[in-house]
Amino acid sequence: MHTRSQAELGFRSPHAGPLLSMLSFVLLALCFTPRSGRCQDTGKPEQGSIGKDLSTLCSDRFAGRNLGSQGLIMAAEYLEGRMKELGIEPALDSGYRQQFAASDSTIGVNLVGRIGSRGSAHHVILGAHYDHLGVDDEGEIYHGADDNASGVCAVLEAARRLRADPPRGEILVILFSGEEEGLLGSRYYAAHPALPLGECTAMVNLDTVGRLSSGGLTIFGANTAREWSSILRGVDYGFHLNPKMPEDDPGGSDQVSFVNKGVPAIQIFTGANADYHRTSDTVDKIDREGISTLGAFCSELVLFLADESKGLSFLPPGSEHAPAPPASGQRRRVSVGTIPDFNHSGGGVLIAGVIPGSPAEQAGMKKGDLLVEVAGTPVDDLAQYAAVLKEHAPGDEIPLIFMRDSRRMTVHVTLAERH
Repeated sequence: MHTRSQAELGFRSPHAGPLLSMLSFVLLALCFTPRSGRCQDTGKPEQGSIGKDLSTLCSDRFAGRNLGSQGLIMAAEYLEGRMKELGIEPALDSGYRQQFAASDSTIGVNLVGRIGSRGSAHHVILGAHYDHLGVDDEGEIYHGADDNASGVCAVLEAARRLRADPPRGEILVILFSGEEEGLLGSRYYAAHPALPLGECTAMVNLDTVGRLSSGGLTIFGANTAREWSSILRGVDYGFHLNPKMPEDDPGGSDQVSFVNKGVPAIQIFTGANADYHRTSDTVDKIDREGISTLGAFCSELVLFLADESKGLSFLPPGSEHAPAPPASGQRRRVSVGTIPDFNHSGGGVLIAGVIPGSPAEQAGMKKGDLLVEVAGTPVDDLAQYAAVLKEHAPGDEIPLIFMRDSRRMTVHVTLAERH
């Protein structure tokens, strides 16, 4: 893992200590105001465009946008056209499309565009994945409205705002494919970047952001750099979203690919819900105004990062105040059906709900249970929980131990296949 020095990142002096660098960012964040009042001056949020993009990406003709499908090819064509309409320039010599081999016979496509000053000494990445799960065994479509048509729409809204008043630095806008198959597109991009990752100030990933009004704002990865918390709260001054920044990052989305390469990276998220990876994740449940708000929030955030000549002081996973090492590329094949409280800290995995008909519900688990041991292995956080489940296959029966009202309880569940 490449950990970049302060000199490489353009801090005021290679001899300036980390405290001085941190204080300078704190002052910048506390004094933060939108550079051109973009939040107020771009007119009413374009919820019409957001609604059209949502409806198109989640339409039956795109059939769940799973990797290798005709539906995902059509989605890529649609999004490439939207990037052109918005004035996002191609970032690759070949255009927008970055192809990669997802398997021996399946080709994935990332879409890579750029906004701002070409040739800038540093850049920021704003991204989201546009693939989803396809169709289930009964022919029902996984529409993937929250996960992750919402993130794509928020990125496009942020790009619209940025094009209205481009940054002094450079912003790459990347729509990734293959996320649901193990972060394949973002891993490929991180290994074959359009611009050197050593010159990447930060990466902002939007994944599952369609329920701001009910789920609130959570930002994972804010401890991948010392300055994130102050910067994020400074940007939020004009939005009052009061983001939660949990210490644990479950490591389940594309920001992980960049953290693994030494880039400070965060995920914007609006909460877990019972429709996750189910055919019930549909457009009618999406908060379009919330997507517009997050588009404005992210445009201000990446603008601030792109305009500043200073970098962020990356904290390698496992270091003090940094997140645990991101999850490996091994794909988890099983599901218990628990909905975790991502903002819980203090040990164990707090259950915010269970999916109807899941192994967890059948075992009698419910909201408020604190999961502390899985298959004989203690779990202190979501990363450990996921790591244990990766070692199992559908049909395995395992014991779960959890706390309920100060009582220690044990149940046995038969693991279901994770779609």
